[in-house]
Amino acid sequence: MMERKMKKMEGGKLALDLLIGLSIFLFTFIFVANFLPGVFADVRNEINLAHQAYRVSALLVEDPGFNSSWADDVNLMNCNSVEFRPGLMLMPMDPASGKYRKEYNHLNLNKIRKFAELLSNENCRNSIRKTLGLDLTDLGSPVSYKFNVSLRNLEGVPITFGGLTLLNHGDRGMGMQVLKFERIVYLDTIVDNCNLIANRCIAKLEVAVWI
Repeated sequence: MMERKMKKMEGGKLALDLLIGLSIFLFTFIFVANFLPGVFADVRNEINLAHQAYRVSALLVEDPGFNSSWADDVNLMNCNSVEFRPGLMLMPMDPASGKYRKEYNHLNLNKIRKFAELLSNENCRNSIRKTLGLDLTDLGSPVSYKFNVSLRNLEGVPITFGGLTLLNHGDRGMGMQVLKFERIVYLDTIVDNCNLIANRCIAKLEVAVWI
């Protein structure tokens, strides 16, 4: 009789332990299931921002822009009506062949100054945002990336020319998640505080992108 009662008690205890264990398992499973999508969303967002920062930097230092005379043709009055895409790369004439040649990462001071001037104006900056592929709202997406482009020397100090900051322009008030991409470049003109290496004015082009 006593043994039968003990077996009933043990059976009830086992069922209670099983219920508690199952409850803990379900709670943990639900927590992880809700937590993981947020983690992967942050990772995907970071990868996307890094891609945009790299792409913009490549467009600026590996292409002279469209059209080739955009820095002379575009101004604050017509930046929304003229079709153009900024590019900072120098493209000099080759005396031997009589053709223009590309010099990747070799930036033209005139283009840099024009780019900074346009970025300082909100309307022109929005136009540049579209030409650089950072505004996706026309494609039905709600995403419009914010960005900032700067030139710094190898110590991280903004490059100046004639005592004034040459390029540190774009959107302000960076968000919580900002991705930056740097490219080592050299300028066609000696400025105030670039690093002179092998008679070249060396600097860093930094592109920051966020939402």
